[in-house]
Amino acid sequence: MAVITELIDAGLQLKQQGNLRGAIEHFRQLQATYPGNARILFELAGAWRAFDVPEQALPLYRELLALPKGQGLPPKDMPRLYTHLGATLLALGEIDEARDTIEAGLRLHPGYRPLRAWRILSLRRGGDPELALLDALELMLESLAPSRWDIFEDDIVAAVKQMRADLAADESLLSTSATEDESAAADESRAAPETGTADSAATVPDTQPIAVTDEADAPAEVDISVNVVKPAAKRKQRGKRKATKKQAPQMGKKAVRIDIVDDKVTDSAPERPPKDEPPAESGSLKIPIDPD
Repeated sequence: MAVITELIDAGLQLKQQGNLRGAIEHFRQLQATYPGNARILFELAGAWRAFDVPEQALPLYRELLALPKGQGLPPKDMPRLYTHLGATLLALGEIDEARDTIEAGLRLHPGYRPLRAWRILSLRRGGDPELALLDALELMLESLAPSRWDIFEDDIVAAVKQMRADLAADESLLSTSATEDESAAADESRAAPETGTADSAATVPDTQPIAVTDEADAPAEVDISVNVVKPAAKRKQRGKRKATKKQAPQMGKKAVRIDIVDDKVTDSAPERPPKDEPPAESGSLKIPIDPD
């Protein structure tokens, strides 16, 4: 065991000297010689992170976290493992997984300040700047000695507590609003018809087919005959006396008479109705037309 410790220390010296390539190669050889050694895996992952290749470090940290108790890192190094894994996930843009990993580490090691600092960074990256600021203020208050705050220490502590209470109230209000929205959505879903949603019923018109049967009454047929007749001859004026009234201009030399005959009437020429009675279902219309 002492030999493995000395070999690990030799790799750490290469890392401290800035020879990251040499450190990575050293720990890779150690991993091949001592497979499954948790400390070697941890230092190899750290060398990859220092070399700015987090995607190589991520599977090593996950492998370490999945090792059963007794085969992984000692308990004193587990806070560091959660911290390094969370920081690696943040570097790769896995914000949600990073925050979950950090929260899991804080549940096991709530007083580990580096892990709390990375939680602040994960909150900021995740879009919760107010919560990140609150955690930063609390961590700052705990990190500095009370004498450094002088007479404003109590005021700052009270302000931070009030921020925490306001933030909790806002989260409770948002949770209540979300629950109400879900209930309203469920009610709308139940109220919608079973054959489709409300949106589909609003957008798709309810069309009904029109039945056509032989029993329907056919429309009445009307025959229209068009006859061209000459206009009445113009009367000659008697004498040389000039007309006092201006006569209307002749609209045309020809006229069109349109006879409308009901199908119930016989094929013979329609009789002229009496003057006192209006035409029933047939008649004629005379329309003057202009010459060609």
